Amino acid sequence: MSHMKDHHHTGEIVSEAGTYICAAGEKAELHQGETFPECPSAGNATTWTHANHTHRTGETVMESGHYIDADGEHAVLQQGEIFPCCPSTGQSVTWIHEE
Repeated sequence: MSHMKDHHHTGEIVSEAGTYICAAGEKAELHQGETFPECPSAGNATTWTHANHTHRTGETVMESGHYIDADGEHAVLQQGEIFPCCPSTGQSVTWIHEE
């Protein structure tokens, strides 16, 4: 699971400023040098991913939310599911969080 290196845990230091999404799908604007917080909705330790992070077909969904693939197809995925193939072409594709 090479994409795990792109996930940050509560308590780690933010090295790149930007919008991050926690495992529950909550967004937070974080600045370099800050500490990754607990989940805003659940109040517990969580993992965070930069909103610009890409995911590939077959990877595990680490944060629930709305996603869009490289072909513009939309999907609502839950933590623990697997990123699907493109709904329109059936081919492997990359996914990003939908803004």
